[in-house]
Amino acid sequence: MIKIIASDMDGTLLNDEMMISQRNIEAINHATENGIDFLIASGRQLDEAKPFLKDQVHPGFITLNGAEVYDKNETLVSSNPITTASVQAITNYLRQKGLYFELITDKGVFSNSLKKRTTNIAELLSILNPTTTYKKALEDTKAILKHAKTIYVDDYDQILNDNDHKIMKILVFDSRQKEAFDPLKDSLKDLDDIVITSSSPNNLEINSKQAQKGIALMEYARQKNVKPEEVMAIGDNLNDLSMIKAAGIGVAMENAVPTIAKAADEHTASNVNDGVAQIIDKVIENNKTVGNRE
Repeated sequence: MIKIIASDMDGTLLNDEMMISQRNIEAINHATENGIDFLIASGRQLDEAKPFLKDQVHPGFITLNGAEVYDKNETLVSSNPITTASVQAITNYLRQKGLYFELITDKGVFSNSLKKRTTNIAELLSILNPTTTYKKALEDTKAILKHAKTIYVDDYDQILNDNDHKIMKILVFDSRQKEAFDPLKDSLKDLDDIVITSSSPNNLEINSKQAQKGIALMEYARQKNVKPEEVMAIGDNLNDLSMIKAAGIGVAMENAVPTIAKAADEHTASNVNDGVAQIIDKVIENNKTVGNRE
């Protein structure tokens, strides 16, 4: 019997219009009504993830790939920032190579370029949703950023030198993809307290090694006295891999990257065809069958 379901957002719960469909919303609420604890597991910060829900669902949140975890009352239950030494080593390299990056802290998201943030997110959206043109993705991005609580600064030094800011995640964008990212990953390979994942070919997400969706999900389950085999995780990209592997049942979207598709125990329809809702409906029916047997 499944007691906890955790779902990724981009490319999973969100469709090609960057919305949670009504069918997905209804399925999540149906799961909750049937005693299933639903979590959103995202690379996004809490304030970035919540607006997509339009106050129609009230889940718990694994945010920033597991750097911060909140219960359904939005109470912070765990926090795993990157160490100061690793932040310095990472940002020194990024600056030397002229790579654009953002700092996601416990006090908000910081960027040093609205233009670069806009173009990179638009590219990400067009990659995640191949049926969406770059022009449409750019329009959607501008609309999203109007409501985003991004803090723009001329220089990151004021954050990096301020001990009051905890760096929860460093997000790197580059349209060259592997050409830029492979040397970066090679340069950082000796930092054993970080983990590097990705939610799109044009980005890298750098977190504390303890800030992984799988670790956060299993700790959440442990606190709820739920066994790993009673947990389901749904995702499509590399930053979902740890929870796909850790959960009793890992589910890959039809649009998932090959690594996720191969690692998953089950598969569901794509994000544009309400794949999350379809697997939730299946779980509810299976739970009823198991419950009747017991």
